Amino acid sequence: MHSLLRRAATRLVTVAASSGDDGAISNSYGGSPVKEVSLPAADPLALAVGGTTLTADPVTGRYISETTWNGAVGSFSVTPGASGGGFSHLFPRPAYQDGVPRISTMRGVPDVAGDANEQGGLPAINAIGHQTAIETASGTSAATALWAGLMALADQDAHHGLGSVNRAIYRIARSPSYHKAFHDITTGGNLTLGPVSYKYHAGPGWDPVTGWGSPSAEVLIPRLARG
Repeated sequence: MHSLLRRAATRLVTVAASSGDDGAISNSYGGSPVKEVSLPAADPLALAVGGTTLTADPVTGRYISETTWNGAVGSFSVTPGASGGGFSHLFPRPAYQDGVPRISTMRGVPDVAGDANEQGGLPAINAIGHQTAIETASGTSAATALWAGLMALADQDAHHGLGSVNRAIYRIARSPSYHKAFHDITTGGNLTLGPVSYKYHAGPGWDPVTGWGSPSAEVLIPRLARG
């Protein structure tokens, strides 16, 4: 998988990957829950995307507030789950995460986040034959699709593929324009309910729940396009 991601980067393809909907654990499919992050998001060459619960004006779309997505503990969602996040036991900390507060010696996940809540979440147009329907997309998969779309817009702005954008994302996030390019998510956590409960908390700046936060696209896209 790492080889495939490296090949994508050399071909200037940006790979966005969901941090998962299992909070601070990695779904072991029948085994015991493990406090771990999941592939491919944990790979340093992937742009790992976590989840938020967005509150916006239902008429104008004006941004109001945002918190961590955690449907498991009542973020007004009928979809159980929580923004995946934490630290890899496989990949050491990449250079672009050096000096980031709350980081460890290992790769931290996610890098960024987007709306993952089902209620008031992302609209998806589903076309079947000649029929179309507007449905709601939720979970970190939906947030990842949002970021993939933003990367396509940035590629278009730049007139070429941007490839692995993590270094640029972290450079922008650690610059004076951080709060213009991102919505910093500082409340909530990714508690997962089950036989074993683990949790990380959101906080100012980067955190292992929502990364640097959700995009303010009109600012972020031109900055990414300029490299």
